[in-house]
Amino acid sequence: MAEQFNFSSPPFDLLRAAERERLSEALSVGYYAAGETLIAAGSAVPCLFVVLKGVIEERGEDGKLFAQYTSDDIFDIRGLFSGSSKHVYCAVEESITYELPASVFHQLCGANPDFGRFFQADLAAKRQLARRDGQNLAEFILTRIAREHLLPAIEVSAGLALGDAARLQLSRGADALLVRQDGELGIVTRTDLMTAHFRDGRSEAEPIGPLAHGPLACVELGDFLFDAMILMTRKRIERVAVREDGEVVGLLHLTQVLSLFSTHSHVLAMRIARAESEEELRGAAETLHTLIATLCGNGIRLRFIMQLVSALNEQLLERLFELLVPPALRSRCCLLVMGSEGRGEQLLKTDQDNALILAEDLPVEQGLALMQRFSEALLSFGYPPCPGGVMASQPAWCKPLAAWQRELNQTQLEGQPEQLMRMSILADASPVAGNRQLYEGLRQGLLRFAQEGERWLPDMAAAALQFDTPLTILGNLKTREEHLDIKRGGIFPLVHGCRVLALREGLEERGTLARLGALKARGVLDEGLADNLAESFELFLQLRLQQQLGGARDGREHGLDVARLSRHERDLLRFGLHAVKKFKQSLAWQFHLESR
Repeated sequence: MAEQFNFSSPPFDLLRAAERERLSEALSVGYYAAGETLIAAGSAVPCLFVVLKGVIEERGEDGKLFAQYTSDDIFDIRGLFSGSSKHVYCAVEESITYELPASVFHQLCGANPDFGRFFQADLAAKRQLARRDGQNLAEFILTRIAREHLLPAIEVSAGLALGDAARLQLSRGADALLVRQDGELGIVTRTDLMTAHFRDGRSEAEPIGPLAHGPLACVELGDFLFDAMILMTRKRIERVAVREDGEVVGLLHLTQVLSLFSTHSHVLAMRIARAESEEELRGAAETLHTLIATLCGNGIRLRFIMQLVSALNEQLLERLFELLVPPALRSRCCLLVMGSEGRGEQLLKTDQDNALILAEDLPVEQGLALMQRFSEALLSFGYPPCPGGVMASQPAWCKPLAAWQRELNQTQLEGQPEQLMRMSILADASPVAGNRQLYEGLRQGLLRFAQEGERWLPDMAAAALQFDTPLTILGNLKTREEHLDIKRGGIFPLVHGCRVLALREGLEERGTLARLGALKARGVLDEGLADNLAESFELFLQLRLQQQLGGARDGREHGLDVARLSRHERDLLRFGLHAVKKFKQSLAWQFHLESR
């Protein structure tokens, strides 16, 4: 039976061939009747136990039940490292275990540091050790911008003649020149020079300054190549400047990035930008599924996928807005997205969550009519209507800036539950199209609420505690017919708790991971807890996405089929939910909610 040991399950997949052979030679199988003791409290732990069949209970000397272990679970790690077991382990039914002698276990830990670290790691380290590197896309994500990736950065004066500029480019093999004007750098590409001379008929003697584009888009030497690609995608450009210690040291071109990255996300961005009809835009929207599945299937870390998909979603909504809203009206309104879209955390298509800020001279009826068409188009793209009506096609979410500001003032004064719920939604708002200056007035109102409406924040924070964490009193996963609602049990309390803390601290970060980083930096959250919450959040989304991609790809499906998870995934999920439980306790203490 020992020959059937599963080496594909973490952390045993970290073992090299010779180490696997050593484990197989030393492994034995134990059989235990119901009620039989495997480890007595205070005794030395003879081996690492891996449950093959049955149920093992861990109890304290006072009989208190701490945990139950079933198929694929491992124990007693703590005892193996400390020298003796604190608790007693008994079989509650006929059980079979794999048993690896303690001496061999410690030898393997010493010979393979990754294997040893797994058993003493926190959630972040456990997830890192479980990831698979070596695939092209994963290697791309982990690749940092180096000098060998760069084209030369040649800076010239604004008065340099066009002819001299063209000859300089040719002699130096440069793709573009940097032009300094009034202390700021702009860029002139080879195409710009050709267009100026051959299409516009400019003389070789004319200065290069008027051709310069600015401000210059920049990344830092040592940043991830992926960050550069996201910046190019957002700004729809093909070059970024690379800086070191504040000085530009080279240029990075899109072709260099695409040569290392094969999912063609920038091509998709171009399809969105060039779409001339709803039908063309719908076709581009449909390919997002393929992009997400490709990235996820190749082991790309979820936070990178979210950044890229967020940038593409923003461009899709902005282009649809441009197709449906006449040019004369675009400067008189501002489209906002909320929810996971506003936080930059949407992956698969979820409910529409958007709003419209109107200029005072744009009638509400006209704005509602435009947004009705916008909502219908999104529905045809696969984005279902929001059940709660949080859409710009509804009067409550389409109104002049002054009306939005009055609502914020009333919320500060009254703090009714419905008002606080809307405040929570608006806290994630992000402008994506139209006159973004209109959003500035709303943003200032949100900041004032943090200063003047702080007395209502405990009422807002209480919502994060309304759903139980799906853990049993034994610390195991609590499921209903093998399903676990990960949104209520894990994602919502984490997202909402960070949102309320961010409001209280006056933070303007919208993403949950960014908020966690800012809260950790301010000392609002303990560093270890903040790091584990960030990993937990990413884990919850990843497990849900994996099951969604394997099913109907419905972004509104929040249930996890725990039976489909591996033993390692169940362990990580338990760890993550324990971190959320600790976070909820911190929220209760910070907002004095213990007695509620």
